[in-house]
Amino acid sequence: MRKNIKYSLIIGLAFSFFSCVHEEENLFTESAALRLNHAIEDARQVLISPSNNNGWVMEYFPTNDMEGYTFLMSFSANTFATIAARNKYTPVYTTEESAFDVIGDNGPVLTFNTYNNIFHLFSNPKDPEGSSNLDGIGLGGDYEFIIINAANDLITLKGKKRGTEILMHPLAQGQDWKSYFDLLDQMDASIFNPRLPATLILKKNEIDDPYYLTGGSTHIFTARTQSEIDAEGQGQNIPFIITNYGLRFAQPFDIGGDSVQSFRLSDDKNELICMDEGINAKITALYPADFFLYFINNGRSMVFTNSDVNMSASVKNLYTVIDNGVVARSRRLDYIQFVNDRNWGISLAVRTSRTGGTNIEGFLSFTITKKNDLEIDLTFNGFTGNFNGNGKTYYDSYEGVSDFVEIIEGSYNLAIHGNNLLSNTVRFTSTTDSGKWFDLMSK
Repeated sequence: MRKNIKYSLIIGLAFSFFSCVHEEENLFTESAALRLNHAIEDARQVLISPSNNNGWVMEYFPTNDMEGYTFLMSFSANTFATIAARNKYTPVYTTEESAFDVIGDNGPVLTFNTYNNIFHLFSNPKDPEGSSNLDGIGLGGDYEFIIINAANDLITLKGKKRGTEILMHPLAQGQDWKSYFDLLDQMDASIFNPRLPATLILKKNEIDDPYYLTGGSTHIFTARTQSEIDAEGQGQNIPFIITNYGLRFAQPFDIGGDSVQSFRLSDDKNELICMDEGINAKITALYPADFFLYFINNGRSMVFTNSDVNMSASVKNLYTVIDNGVVARSRRLDYIQFVNDRNWGISLAVRTSRTGGTNIEGFLSFTITKKNDLEIDLTFNGFTGNFNGNGKTYYDSYEGVSDFVEIIEGSYNLAIHGNNLLSNTVRFTSTTDSGKWFDLMSK
């Protein structure tokens, strides 16, 4: 039978009933002290329950401003807990013991009351990273937790000092402790690649102003709407923890009047689906057209790569002509890429260099028209009005450049290439010639 115990945080409220008129029936058959003792014992029994003999997973946030950390714990009847961790502060899988107790303090409180190097590090006032600015504060975490409710399948805690919500759920029977951290690493790698400048999007239904999420590989998103981006606003930080199903925010986050917190990685690993009841929200990759425009408009480049897997033969042939022509001038082709230059706007940028000499970058102005989420037009603006002289020199004098500009003009269907959450690549396929295509990679 599922055991579920919920506790009032202020047991003393019970005493208020004694002040009522004497005719009113006493709603409690036990004293507040006795009820607290029972709550303490019930919570202790849930912790050491034989049904949870493979231990508990604690999803721990030191504060609501910090990323979350996973601990594995098992509790014995002789009041000792075994705690395991592997994180940036404990880079090698380590287990240590600590005494624990469930005590009364306006409700049952779980306390780890002997020092444990891997767990109490978060509540130690000394900063583990050596910053003297945080001495006396450290990471600011808790080692005592108010037990909000305790059940055999979930324990909800609240940091006694910081008030952070901390969940504990049973570790699956037969799951090796050390390997569990490998599973979390695999989940992390399925969502984030720290080498990519990934931008995800948090949206509810199809609201007009979703949140753009950056910095996910640090486990603290920075969330900004497009209007906040345009105004160069700081946005909001959303710390989260990687879980065995996906990720969970430290606190509920409001989007469109609803609070979202837990997200499950989809079976195809292309999106994170909100698990909060009744809320249709997702964390996804940007739509392909928005992906391209977001990076272009936010100071990043989208680069052509001269390889058979990144260009159709027709495009690659012209790229190779340019490369060979540059080499014939004793220079090196550094890149061809789309950028949004502060002087020349959205442009196809060509840069060459000479060993030990200078590099020369030219800009060929383009207009990019988004037709829908999956289709855009690329239009070369030519050399009317104000134009870049280096770009015109490349166009007029370097073999293959004008032909390359001509071939990439046109209307294209766009698709994220590879795993949507991890990709930095958009594939452009001509709407009129499926044999003409190329990839652009964000940098």
